[in-house]
Amino acid sequence: MAKVNVIFHTVSGNTSKLAEALAEGARSLSGCDVRVLRIPEPGGQPPITMPGLERRHHDYAHIPVASIEDLADCDGLALGTPVYWGKSYATSHFLGSAGRLWVLPSTDRSVTPHKLAGKPATVFTGGGTGLANDAAILGLWTALGVFGMTIVTLGNGVPEISDPSRVDGGSPLGAGTFSRRPGPHPSGIELAIAHKQGRALAEATLALAQYRAA
Repeated sequence: MAKVNVIFHTVSGNTSKLAEALAEGARSLSGCDVRVLRIPEPGGQPPITMPGLERRHHDYAHIPVASIEDLADCDGLALGTPVYWGKSYATSHFLGSAGRLWVLPSTDRSVTPHKLAGKPATVFTGGGTGLANDAAILGLWTALGVFGMTIVTLGNGVPEISDPSRVDGGSPLGAGTFSRRPGPHPSGIELAIAHKQGRALAEATLALAQYRAA
């Protein structure tokens, strides 16, 4: 079994729903063991307090909290963040604490560098208007590049993305949602895009695992 970890940060719960859809997409391919994990708040409390957010927290509070080791303890990685001037502070803090996974070779035998090198990874986001979703994805790609990971994108081959009659979250770079648009968040279209992204990640993960095992 190839292991895929879907690790995300959320405040409103919208990114959590995308994470679940992406995980279902990965599970739709036989041979993938998929875990969904959430990034903890650095100070223990969400940075934003608004009416209704506490209730939303209960919707994803059951999801296990991710550790830095969970970044490396997988064959493929999906990383999700809400968009606050780029990726969220919690996401930045989490990745910034993972230096031992990419640090240059050391005489310290407790450090095992380059544990993520070559593994497939993909990124998804949730934002209010979508204006900075792709910017957040590009920012996370920088971190994944430092880790040496192989980036998996959706491309333009997904009909839900290329349909000019609709305006939804998601782009060729990755799934997303617009939380200020009327209607449910994420929309059915946005969840479908996330599902396809999860399957694409699973396909890349399985192919690479089989190649390495050959």
